[in-house]
Amino acid sequence: MTRIRFGALGDYPDLLAFDEFIGDRRLNLQAGQLLVAEDGDGRAVGYLRTSPIEFLGWPLLALLCVRVDYRRRGAGQALVRAALSDGRFPRLYVTTEPENDPMLGLLRKVGAEAIGHADRLTFDGGRELLFRLK
Repeated sequence: MTRIRFGALGDYPDLLAFDEFIGDRRLNLQAGQLLVAEDGDGRAVGYLRTSPIEFLGWPLLALLCVRVDYRRRGAGQALVRAALSDGRFPRLYVTTEPENDPMLGLLRKVGAEAIGHADRLTFDGGRELLFRLK
């Protein structure tokens, strides 16, 4: 079973080893924006970043990243469920690309509601699908 906890600055080296997104996770850690999934040895193997007002003033699940060898083992789902149980968020939204099949599958598993899409929102002009998690 994957343990979920708030991230700490000491998690940064682990996150850096598998992080696929632009940005400095140390800033997210300092701001208390990261939930971390850890393995049995206490090493971070995944993270989820939330932002309290990033989606039209509502909370957004902004990033979800899991170490490749821990994917499809429940870490991503555990992270999303932990964010959903966070009492700080009366609602929580997320976006993803239509071709991101792993994320779309995860969103189905956690009962996300498709609420629309936005075209030409990204630098490459692609479509972003919009979901409400709670």
